[in-house]
Amino acid sequence: MNSDNFKNVYENYFTPIYRYIYFRVKNREDAEDLTQTVFLKAFKSIPDPQKITDRPLAFFFTIARNSVIDYWRKKKEILVEEDVFDKIPANNLDPQEMAEKTEMETMIRQAIRQLTEKQQEVIILKFINELSNQEISKLLDKSEEAIRQLQCQALKVLRKILTND
Repeated sequence: MNSDNFKNVYENYFTPIYRYIYFRVKNREDAEDLTQTVFLKAFKSIPDPQKITDRPLAFFFTIARNSVIDYWRKKKEILVEEDVFDKIPANNLDPQEMAEKTEMETMIRQAIRQLTEKQQEVIILKFINELSNQEISKLLDKSEEAIRQLQCQALKVLRKILTND
């Protein structure tokens, strides 16, 4: 793959890959490093860019997912960084609305922490990275029905937690 082709691929897929990694490792610096690692691995493994045109996003997500797994094997700790939701624009909210937004974000973060690792992954891929169930099933090597079940279970748990709070 020549550098111009790779530049286009990088520009097209950097944001969804970084977002996925960031929500999994919850640390900006580590997410940046891992994202770069994903693209380096992809660049080294693809002599011909035509090889990834069938499902390029799935190709990059697979590398990203494996990189995150390796990261956690080394890290052995799970933290949720407090500024995950700070990246969402405030849209000129007044102080009361900002306080409510911050409180809701904290509640959602705490609720997501209570999900299983697989449920967290499905929720992040579905609602943060906006992948379809079909794309998630290919990425996680599970049936679409299994993905739907994980998503449904996760949403039920989130609903129960958030309504109790």
